[in-house]
Amino acid sequence: MQPTSLFDQFSALYTSEKLGDHDRPIIKDGIIHAPTFEKQAKRILFIAKEHNLGTDDDSPDFAADYGVWWQNYVYKRFAHRVSEWAYGILNDFPEDFHSISKEERLEALRSIALINVKKSSGTAAANAAIIAAYIAKSKALLQQQIMEIRPTIIVCCFRYDNYPNDLFGETDKILGQKIEMKKHSSNLYSRGLWNGLPVINFFHPSARKSKQFLYTELANALSYATAY
Repeated sequence: MQPTSLFDQFSALYTSEKLGDHDRPIIKDGIIHAPTFEKQAKRILFIAKEHNLGTDDDSPDFAADYGVWWQNYVYKRFAHRVSEWAYGILNDFPEDFHSISKEERLEALRSIALINVKKSSGTAAANAAIIAAYIAKSKALLQQQIMEIRPTIIVCCFRYDNYPNDLFGETDKILGQKIEMKKHSSNLYSRGLWNGLPVINFFHPSARKSKQFLYTELANALSYATAY
C-alpha cells in the first residue's frame, strides 16, 4: 500500500476543491503485497474508477484498504475478474483459465497493484462528470502514485479513452510525454505509451460480458499493447 500521507493529500485536495463525494470514506489502494509484487518480472498496475462501497462498511472486518481485503480472500465479481486477468498476464494466458485454483487466484491478486483514480468511495454506477473532475484535480498526485508503484505494464479498466488521455496528459515539464491512445480495429481496447510504459485501456472487471470473452480479449489486448 501507499504511505498514509499520500491518501491524506488526496483527502485534503478533495476537500479544498469541494469535489463531489469528497466527504465519503477514502479507500486505500496501491501495491497489494509488496514482497510478492516486487519479485514479479511483470509488475502489473490495474487502474479503475472508484470503489463501490456498497454495504462493505457493515462488515466487522471493514478496513477501507485493498491491501487488507485482498490478503486472504477473493471476494465479489470485480476481484474474481481481476484475479483471472492477473493470472493470465503473469502466466502467459493459459487456455484453461477455469482450472485456476482459489489459491492461485489469491496469489495472483497479491502479485499486483490496483488504484482507483477517485479515492473517495462511490456507488454501483460511476458518474462520468465526477470521475473526470477527480482526474483533472488530482492528476499530479495520481501520476506520483503510479510512478512510486513502478509498474512494467498498466491496464486501465475505463473502456473509453478520454480517461487515460486525461490521466496521462502532461502536468508539468518533468513528467514527460503526453499519451496518445490508439484504438484497435476491433474497437474493444486501446494501447498507448506513457514514459515508455505500455498502457492498455480495456473493459471494467464488472462488465456484463462472459469471463471467457474478457479473458481472451485481454490476451489479445496485451499482444497489441506490446507490439511496438
